[in-house]
Amino acid sequence: MRLACLLLCAAAVWAQAPGVSAAYRAYEKANALFVARKFPDCQAALDEALRHDPKLVPALTLQAKLAMAVNRNDLARQSLNQALAADPSSAYARFLSGFLYHLENDLQLALPELEKARRLNPRDPRAALYLGLTHESLGRTDAAIASYEEAIRLEAASGKVQADTLLTYGRLLLLLGRLEDCAKLIDRALRLEPNSRDAHYERARLLLKQGEPAAAAREGEQALRLGGVGITEGQIRYLLVRAYQAIGDEKLASQHAAALRAAEKP
Repeated sequence: MRLACLLLCAAAVWAQAPGVSAAYRAYEKANALFVARKFPDCQAALDEALRHDPKLVPALTLQAKLAMAVNRNDLARQSLNQALAADPSSAYARFLSGFLYHLENDLQLALPELEKARRLNPRDPRAALYLGLTHESLGRTDAAIASYEEAIRLEAASGKVQADTLLTYGRLLLLLGRLEDCAKLIDRALRLEPNSRDAHYERARLLLKQGEPAAAAREGEQALRLGGVGITEGQIRYLLVRAYQAIGDEKLASQHAAALRAAEKP
């Protein structure tokens, strides 16, 4: 799952209390600056918001997201602890806490936070998705499947299923050998995002698993032509080496292998 996509998603709607209007206005300004990726200006607006109200939870969660965006997880944790101390029932703060633990691979700590986030806001697909990822990382396959299916159901109920969610579930099904179910998810992701590099790559992986290396090579080449921030060029070229070797095209296999070696040089 791409961090930037999560960080730029809209924050929850918060009620504006009469005594914190100046703080909330500064927070809204900071949020707009964050979406525009104007991080120094965002921090200045957050400082203003928190001067007016040090316990304004939306500002504290935004400050945590800003810290994660610049790889300062220590500061993110500090802001989230403050947010949860101010409002332990904040579903979004609890979700971000679990998300941050997941990012840091502290899965045993991520699990209860994400479970709490799910209880606090059962309609949030993000908590279900990351709960599934955490279950999968812990080897709890059945729980992961249930969480992924719930995340997709919740996204559908909100009117927007995310291709990344479908592909995340599809990767697990591929590992489990449930190829037909995996194919359905990839096809659905490609209908949503026909130019998704990740989706074409996952289809190539599936085709290679199904014993169709020529078709896998075509999908891999398509993925290579597309831009994206998830699957890397190196991953695609490695798959293409395998696909071309499987069909006996040593020339193209060698070309992609050479490109891989060139990319590894400092």
